[in-house]
Amino acid sequence: MTRPLVSVLIPTYNRAQYVAAAIESVLTQTLRDIEVVVVDDGSTDQTGDLLAAIGDPRLRVVRHEQNRGIPTTRNTALTEARGRYIAWLDSDDVSRPTRLAEQMAFLDRHPDIAMTGSCAGKLRADGTRRAGTRVPPLEPDLIAAWMLFRSAFQQSSVMGRAEVLQRYRYDPAYPVCEDADMFLQLQREHRLANMPRVLVDRRIHPDQCVRQCQDEIRARKMALAAPMLDELQVDASEGDLKRHVLLGQANLPPEAVDSDFLAWTHDWLRRLMTANQRVRMVEKHALAMASSYFWILAASAAASRFGRLVVARTFVAGPLGGLMNRSTIVWAKRALPAYIAR
Repeated sequence: MTRPLVSVLIPTYNRAQYVAAAIESVLTQTLRDIEVVVVDDGSTDQTGDLLAAIGDPRLRVVRHEQNRGIPTTRNTALTEARGRYIAWLDSDDVSRPTRLAEQMAFLDRHPDIAMTGSCAGKLRADGTRRAGTRVPPLEPDLIAAWMLFRSAFQQSSVMGRAEVLQRYRYDPAYPVCEDADMFLQLQREHRLANMPRVLVDRRIHPDQCVRQCQDEIRARKMALAAPMLDELQVDASEGDLKRHVLLGQANLPPEAVDSDFLAWTHDWLRRLMTANQRVRMVEKHALAMASSYFWILAASAAASRFGRLVVARTFVAGPLGGLMNRSTIVWAKRALPAYIAR
């Protein structure tokens, strides 16, 4: 049997409302030499019937007889993949038509990069486009610094070399945040990148795990952050760890950002940069840029609560040295077209 260029892996569980759109977005890609492996993790809705009705021979469906959880489902998909490259897509998201061709070309041009992600647009539950574009860190050094705070990738956007990705397995100890755990494993041993292109659209809807499993997500993020802070040789209390995870949230809630949190953030980011000067865990300019970014998020959340004038003096005195360094300039030049293009 001829090996396809790309295996697109789609884990799904009770996503009958969305999975057909995800599969269609892959089967209509400009790159045709692909296989689509859908692992149905014991769905009890109409997902199985929908999958059976799709007649494209490039689609293979693997079914778990009972629900086994997302890490095991992802591992099943990895085992089944036969392609030279592996791309992931969550069953409630969609890929834009040139995604696979562009990412494969990028990896061919950059043999030192093991995996790449991309920018992401946003969809409403009904599939209509929402405003906003998620633009991640792009360069390997900045990604490494970003991962100290939160994931640097949209799971639905990543594609990597099969010989690399299939050497790793998702940890059942992470029923949530399993993707962030995997990205950290990869980042320790390989160079990773993101493309400044919007190649996927993420669907925002009430049934997302990120909305349903907040307590478990916080606990798993703390478990991921603790060994990184240990490696950085930062003495972090449980309170520091909780606040560090809060600081890294994609949408920092204004009600959580009081004056004490803002003062803590100011001191904490300086502690991280000082520690990194000693141990050189990540590139210093990249960490300065990441620290500036998360300081701006915290100050912005505080400003919406207390007013801009109250926060302004503290904000200017904060860790903003990364705003004009080379990491920021490179990121801004490459990221701007993605914001414009949507």
